[in-house]
Amino acid sequence: MPQDKQAGQTQVAWALLSEATASARLEVHRIRHLMDRSMKLVDKSDAKDHIYQVAGDIILAAPRRLEALETDLDRLSYALSVLGVDHLRERLPMADRALVDEATHRSKPFGSPSLRSPAARVAARFLSRQDG
Repeated sequence: MPQDKQAGQTQVAWALLSEATASARLEVHRIRHLMDRSMKLVDKSDAKDHIYQVAGDIILAAPRRLEALETDLDRLSYALSVLGVDHLRERLPMADRALVDEATHRSKPFGSPSLRSPAARVAARFLSRQDG
């Protein structure tokens, strides 16, 4: 298979995986919201004890399963972002690439730095010293 055709198919596959991952993350968020609302209703119910007797295993297992799914999607999203960075960067015109590079050069990643692991904080400090 010619190199250009193979690269094109890889880019299409990457785009499809990215789209599916984003869609799945949205659905997981919606399911999490529904579960949270359901648990509030159960906790306020007069039949709370009965509900736990007949569905306690589901009530306890569903959030753990959802957390595992969120972790899998986080792993997939991270892999796709690493694999797609060169493709996306190369598709941008030079002016747009410079704009994005300038805007993100000193920006902090999503999330609070205090919530990141100690190893991630050490790695970030090391990388910032390498840049400067």
